[in-house]
Amino acid sequence: MIIGILATIALPQYMATIERARSGEAIINIGSVRVALDRYWYQNGVLPVNNNFAELDIDNPNNITNKLYLYSFKDNGTTSAKRKYDVTATRLNDPGTWVKWNQTDNITGKLTRSVNLGGPTI
Repeated sequence: MIIGILATIALPQYMATIERARSGEAIINIGSVRVALDRYWYQNGVLPVNNNFAELDIDNPNNITNKLYLYSFKDNGTTSAKRKYDVTATRLNDPGTWVKWNQTDNITGKLTRSVNLGGPTI
């Protein structure tokens, strides 16, 4: 009976830990897309059209075999002086689970995870 109670308590924590570990794929790929977007902006003064990974000179993370996430990026009003964009990784078969980078200017940005991955309630 004690083992059953401990398992009941531990199983949800274990599953949450597994999901957070799986989000590592998203964080790594978001980092690659961010570097490519910044490089593109420095070379061209603008960001590429939303979700046009071909212009970024990187392997499209959406072409990965057995991927867990679907990746996208969008320009959030970039000007010649500032680059603002979002890079989002949405868990396949569970759109409520995501990891997102929001670049707010040339220097700062923020990585956010969905509540399913231990992130804040937004």
